[in-house]
Amino acid sequence: MKILHVDTGKEWRGGQRQALLLHKGLLENGFESYLVANSKGELINKFDKNILPFDFKGEVNPLSILNLTKIINKIKPDIVHSHDAHSLTPLVIIKMLGKDFKLLHTRRVDFSIKKNIFSAIKYTNKYVDKVIAISEAVKNILINDGVDNSKIEVIYSGVEFKNPDDYNCPEDLKKILEGYFVIGCIANFADHKDHKTLIKAFDKAYEENKKIKLLLVGDGPLFNEVVDFAKTLPCFSNIIFTGFRDDVYSCLKCMDVFAMTSKEEGLCTSIIDALSFGIPVVATKVGGIPEIVKDGVNGYLAEVKNSSKIAELFLYSLDSKFNKNNLIYSVKEFSFEKMTFNYKKIYKRIMG
Repeated sequence: MKILHVDTGKEWRGGQRQALLLHKGLLENGFESYLVANSKGELINKFDKNILPFDFKGEVNPLSILNLTKIINKIKPDIVHSHDAHSLTPLVIIKMLGKDFKLLHTRRVDFSIKKNIFSAIKYTNKYVDKVIAISEAVKNILINDGVDNSKIEVIYSGVEFKNPDDYNCPEDLKKILEGYFVIGCIANFADHKDHKTLIKAFDKAYEENKKIKLLLVGDGPLFNEVVDFAKTLPCFSNIIFTGFRDDVYSCLKCMDVFAMTSKEEGLCTSIIDALSFGIPVVATKVGGIPEIVKDGVNGYLAEVKNSSKIAELFLYSLDSKFNKNNLIYSVKEFSFEKMTFNYKKIYKRIMG
């Protein structure tokens, strides 16, 4: 069985990481798997086996459709698996034009598709054989937006579980964090991650306790805007903006609590990574996050944008006694091995 994965993203974010993990997992399981990645993106440089560059010009651009058709003609896949919304459009068009393959798409975000007629058509047409939601929350949104329930399956995203003992807080961070209780977040600085609410909550907690620091790892389109916002608050001197870093597992070792204050979130594999390192989580009750974080069991949940409650939970976390092994055990079902196994079952089923 030949599987062709397609991801058009230029950045290295959760979706690209998931596409690559699945590709690797399938290769390890003897599948003939290929991954098409944006020739100008980060993903193309992350692995070298059966990775094909794709010159992406836009989802309805004729050159994009032509370039992707050439790859499909060469590989002759049984299944084409779209990993981002921009790759789904040209694949639907290619199928409409008569190419014979099963088309599967993974939906990773909990945004409504009703807001855009073009998006709604893209997901509800007869050419898409199966839509994979990465959480029950994403599935429910798709159903409410008109996608046929029988076409939707839930497969949780998975991560590679690392041994926390193999990592240490990087020396450059250790020097400025030592002696402080560290609240950390690893996330792209995008609107739906809502870093401003996180910083507002930290500022309220800082008013009560000056021995806390906020470690923000990542970059993104709103990075400078968020930094400028933080500069207006008294807590700014206790916030560390690292920008993009490759050593995210080492950065996790600096943290006492992991925070994620998203206003929309399909699932959030960064939370899974944190819990797999035995770090409790304070997060917002949105999207697929409550399917990972159980309030009072492996972390705490607050309503979206409720900076006062989040601040309260930060301070409460100073004295919370979570069992590290229990935190690690709480995310065992979110392994990339289990994710790969579940996708294998879907592939075999849609091929009959």
